[in-house]
Amino acid sequence: MLNRVLQGGLAALGAAVVVVTIPAPHAAEPVPVSYRHDLATLVQAAPYPVVAPAALPATWTPVNSAVTLGGAAGAGTVTWALGYATPSGTLASVEETNANANPFVRRMTNGGTVLLPGQPPPVLDGRNWTFSATPARGERSLYVTSPAGFTVVVTGNASWADLRRLAASLRPVSG
Repeated sequence: MLNRVLQGGLAALGAAVVVVTIPAPHAAEPVPVSYRHDLATLVQAAPYPVVAPAALPATWTPVNSAVTLGGAAGAGTVTWALGYATPSGTLASVEETNANANPFVRRMTNGGTVLLPGQPPPVLDGRNWTFSATPARGERSLYVTSPAGFTVVVTGNASWADLRRLAASLRPVSG
């Protein structure tokens, strides 16, 4: 009887070791998402000229997208969040809204400190981007508020070069 219990225990232990030592396939690879539906919703709902990334290399993987109508930002507001895994494996996102600019920027940059750009900043809608950083979180951000009534924040733990590239890729989207 004891022999049977030991054999059963050893068999269970062997099975557990096999399960533990086999990694999940592709667990570290980003899972791409399509943001077409969200972009179409945004273009229909936004009371401002929508911008979206254009001509980013295929090595940039969209990993999340969400459109929020109203919500915490208030009635009549539209907010879009689009996140990317960069070629180096870091994250960068575009956040755009017609909500009140100051609280939105503060929230999206985690209260980042404004910096002087090391190079000329990208331009959107005739306006230069502002750079900020939140070193305690490893976050870098660029943001711009347009005279057309919307704010765009490009943020993440990606390098400045990647964030600048994402910001420079933004183009108006027509409905």
